[in-house]
Amino acid sequence: MPFRQIIVQIDESPASGLRARAAADLAQRHGAHLTGVFLTSVYIRQYMAAESLSALPADVVQQVLTGHDAAVAKVAEEARGQFEAACAQNGVAHDWQMVGGDSPQPFVAVARRSDLTIFPRQAKACLSEHSLSAAQVALASGGPVLITPDDDYAPPVGRRVLVAWNGGREAARALHDAWPILEQAEAVHVLTVSPDGESDADGLLSALFAKRGVKAELFTDPSQDEAAVDVIARHVAERGADLLVMGLYGRPRLQELLLGGVSRAMVSASPIPIFASH
Repeated sequence: MPFRQIIVQIDESPASGLRARAAADLAQRHGAHLTGVFLTSVYIRQYMAAESLSALPADVVQQVLTGHDAAVAKVAEEARGQFEAACAQNGVAHDWQMVGGDSPQPFVAVARRSDLTIFPRQAKACLSEHSLSAAQVALASGGPVLITPDDDYAPPVGRRVLVAWNGGREAARALHDAWPILEQAEAVHVLTVSPDGESDADGLLSALFAKRGVKAELFTDPSQDEAAVDVIARHVAERGADLLVMGLYGRPRLQELLLGGVSRAMVSASPIPIFASH
């Protein structure tokens, strides 16, 4: 199924400008509608806000609340201008939504009604200490998330794709969700990190790519001395990939936290965007 509805988190940062350009480029290539989503905040929901206002006169409290709302609205307009410029440059149908960012639920609800979510590693609601991570969105939304690094990448994204494959459920989910991108890619490489041998001994994975009309190079890295995350990073560099497709959190989250994991390491340090599913 092609992407028809894409959402992208937008704020006032320079990284958001890159994210808007990448999102608009993807939307144009896939004929999708693009929604820019800005995370707002409510002053009273910030840490110690109620306590700090409790001793103030009612008119001063109102001034504080009104001032906060006005400041958020001003930043939102600046961010919207950045987003709409990227959409105009690509001729993309688009709209704009402002959703509460003091808890994950409002954004996740929007993501669940979209084909693809484009999100940074970590995003903060405007003028708030509350934040939301791409991993949270991917685990809760039920759909794929394109996780963008903070800087040093440029659209277009998805021309040269590296697929990290381990045969697990999460890797399969990411592969299936990524078909719209893989079918348009100029080069696709499928990497299995395994000291044990072939990545596609029965040929079924190669056959699947062939039936989708995707010319892909499947290969196994038998390295035993490198961590999987280092192997993936090395092949990203060697093949000039601009997108990494991978499953997210194939082990229980507690185990990932205690032992580390490819998911956590790649999300925190990948120099290129990651197309992830769980």
